[in-house]
Amino acid sequence: MLPKKWKHSVIIPITKPGKEECNDVSKYRPISLLNIGGKLSERLMTDRILFHIYSNDLSDKYGFTPQRGTVGAAMEVKNYIEESLRLKQCAVIVSLDVKGAFDAA
Repeated sequence: MLPKKWKHSVIIPITKPGKEECNDVSKYRPISLLNIGGKLSERLMTDRILFHIYSNDLSDKYGFTPQRGTVGAAMEVKNYIEESLRLKQCAVIVSLDVKGAFDAA
């Protein structure tokens, strides 16, 4: 359990370039300033997760893994589908569009 003060942040709105004169709320980019204890704790957990991934040969994962992004994941899906088609097998993909899903969190 983390201390409550580690979970709080100060949010500072920064105006996006080129939108200084706009009155729209979307002209701001929120910057969250976190407590140093929270940042350190987050870094330690990330390092621990990466250690677990690499020491248990789970390097085919994309979350928490540096240098592995959406392009690599998309290429892996493409290769999987091509292989399934080549072998005349069925391939099913489920995709979720979660754009903006966590804006209010």
